[in-house]
Amino acid sequence: MTQPNAPAPTYDQEARRAGQLAAAVQLLLNHIRLEPALGSALSLIDTTELRGPLDRAGLLALLAEAQAERDRCAALAERDARRAETGRKPSTACRCGHSDTAHARRLTDDGRLPCTRSDCSCHDLTFE
Repeated sequence: MTQPNAPAPTYDQEARRAGQLAAAVQLLLNHIRLEPALGSALSLIDTTELRGPLDRAGLLALLAEAQAERDRCAALAERDARRAETGRKPSTACRCGHSDTAHARRLTDDGRLPCTRSDCSCHDLTFE
């Protein structure tokens, strides 16, 4: 991005940048030809959501966001499944009396959704 009042890039500079981009894309295409799974993986990345270059730091940030979204959705799916198993309405509270939104937004390693209220000892979301 150019700074305000910065001189406009010259055609030579733009040509170099375009050449670097073309070389980078060609490198990716060469690797995709050798490893088709890389092409499949790249097709899943929505580059409109990237906030910077597609470098190691950008990919690590994207990975962290994707993992957090996966964990959040898995917890929501687990809440819905538990509610459906018991036939409970969305407004039904856990046996501890707190709503399901008071419980963890991510499953623990052993599949629990503990209550996040500091005054509660509920270790898992349970509808009774």
